[in-house]
Amino acid sequence: MVDRISRRSALGAGAVSAAALGLAACGGSGGGDTAEAPPESSEELSGSIVMWIYPLAETASAESYAPFVESFKEKYPNVEVEVVQQPWANREEQLTTAISGGNAPDVVYFNPDFVPRFAEEDLLVSLDDLREDWDSAFVPASLEAMTYEDTLYAAPVLMQASQTFANQKILDELGMEGPTTWDELRAVGEAAKEKDYFLLEYHGDGTLNHSYYMYLWQAGGNVLSDDLSTAAFNTAEGLEALEFIKEIVDNGWAPKEPISVTLPFEQTDMAQGKVVYSMGSNIGQVRQILKDPLTVLPPLTHKEQVAIGSVGALSIFNTTESPEAAAAWVHHLTEPDFIEFVASDFTYYPPRTDVTGVHDDDEQVSEFEQYLDVVNAGIIHPQAREIIDVMKPEIQAVLLQGKDPQAALDTMESAVNELLERG
Repeated sequence: MVDRISRRSALGAGAVSAAALGLAACGGSGGGDTAEAPPESSEELSGSIVMWIYPLAETASAESYAPFVESFKEKYPNVEVEVVQQPWANREEQLTTAISGGNAPDVVYFNPDFVPRFAEEDLLVSLDDLREDWDSAFVPASLEAMTYEDTLYAAPVLMQASQTFANQKILDELGMEGPTTWDELRAVGEAAKEKDYFLLEYHGDGTLNHSYYMYLWQAGGNVLSDDLSTAAFNTAEGLEALEFIKEIVDNGWAPKEPISVTLPFEQTDMAQGKVVYSMGSNIGQVRQILKDPLTVLPPLTHKEQVAIGSVGALSIFNTTESPEAAAAWVHHLTEPDFIEFVASDFTYYPPRTDVTGVHDDDEQVSEFEQYLDVVNAGIIHPQAREIIDVMKPEIQAVLLQGKDPQAALDTMESAVNELLERG
């Protein structure tokens, strides 16, 4: 059974362990704090806060958020807000360095895999009491993805379900329908190769949540055991998934460069109109570069149907010197105006149930919203990123160096179990 976005299944790990680096909550008022709902407006509320956010789209910049800084200042004129857009690369290291140096941001954008580690190190403020309408106005899955050990540590501002689609121009040339199963994918792969096209791109240098794990979950497998104590991928399902990816690569249905290198999208074969199928991408951003017609398809199904996706949210570090101001800022950005802005301008889905019709004028994006319930955002263990780091080179060795898939699974299983035993 696929682990869908839920309180446990969408949680992973993100940052280098604060404890391992000797970090502790300093400044602010210490771990275990709870942010309270702010007044609707206040001239008495004061302070200075910095928010770190990351590029939510190619067009996003720190200036994108200026209108919301202005509207916030109208309500809280004595609070200063600085929005800093940081690069995605090395963000874990940047955060831990900032914390250890006493320069952590007050508010930070997190994906689900960042919450557990920082929460375990008592560096995050509980947001359970920040809003009274969490349960009534927000999609339950968005809250569950940011909840760790029954505490909400990040306020959702977007939901992502990466649209599965095919290049209709190539499909028309092949005289085929878009694939929705592994067997259909094979058939399209064979036909595409005959016409000098690629079936898909396997992005082996990024997170396994969007590559090997997707095939593993579709095959009915899991990354870890139910009690999270041991590796669970060295099974018939795990082998089937890895052998299927190897089949795609060995048959020349996928270019080899993306297996080990992350390319800017405009430099990829997909952007050049040479790839038939995408397992999941932000179709709004793809369309800005690729002008071929695209057809949205249901997420791929084998034994299970699974889609790529995640949740984006805002957390407050308890190192902040202005906790009330930080809480007011996060509350402001979880109001409908900001949620609608992010969803419409950056092509995401709103986590608020009262923000509707955002993509009514975009049939392709709107159509895919029905698959939010089959999204799997990742595994739940605080060492999730370290697990990916030890598995990824072995998978690349299978695909690029011809290593036997079963031997790779054996090696990965031993490495992951050793990692879990060390804690």
